[in-house]
Formats: sequence, structure tokens, C-alpha cells
Amino acid sequence: MILPRGITGFWSVDTEAPPVLEENAFCRMCHMLARENGGTAMEVDTDRGAKNFYSARICRYDDAIYILQNAHYPYAAFAQRDASGGFVVTDQPEWLRLPENSLRFLSAEELNRDWQGLCGELSPEEREQIRYWKAQTVGGILFNTWD
Repeated sequence: MILPRGITGFWSVDTEAPPVLEENAFCRMCHMLARENGGTAMEVDTDRGAKNFYSARICRYDDAIYILQNAHYPYAAFAQRDASGGFVVTDQPEWLRLPENSLRFLSAEELNRDWQGLCGELSPEEREQIRYWKAQTVGGILFNTWD
């Protein structure tokens, strides 16, 4: 996986802004995914004020998982909340079946991988932000809360 230009959500006045995926499509996907798995979609958040991703909590019985989707490219992940309110990536729960679509769900192994060597397409502005925020993993770049 090569990290595409704009995936961080940062650009400069001299570069083209990254694409933005439709937030309504994310909402529809989460509600459909919840329904098809006997659950409900809650806490759907498409605000990109200080982050580059959308999130939603899918609940089923006594279990819940967060879906994170990068707002610029069709990469998604599963996560849980940590004690500080942030997200920790995890693998797909057994009870959740995914439909065929163009969204690529990355495994915890892929997301916890070091990003070095995968950034050939990133802009200088993005690399600067990665260094400033001390991102350590691919997941830390794809799903960041940098302002």
C-alpha cells in the first residue's frame, strides 16, 4: 500500500486539495451495514473539523464496533475507544459481515504497520505534518486528529 497524496487531509495553496468522499454515502453505508447485521448505527460523525475521517458506532446486542473511514480515500477500519476517548484499531468482529463495495477495510496488522517507505506520493506539507505530529503507523496517518 502506497499512501496517496492528500490522504492526511493537508495541502497547501500551491497544491490541489484532496478529494472528499461524500459523507452521506458513509452514513447510508453505516446504517445499511448495521441493519444487515441485526444492529443499529449510532454516533455517526462526519465532522472533519479537526480530523480526516468519518466514524460511526455499530451496535449489536451487547457488542459494538466503530467504523472509521478516511474522508479522502476509500479506506476504512474497525476500532474501539481507548480510555482517553481516542480510537484503537482492531480487526473485524466475527458477527459483522461486510457487503461487496469499493471501500477497502484494512486489517489491524496493516494499520499498525510503520509508514516509512509508503509515503512516496505524499506532498511536502503532509510529510511535515507527519513529522510534527510524530505519526508512527499507517493508521495514525489514515485516521488522524491533527488540527
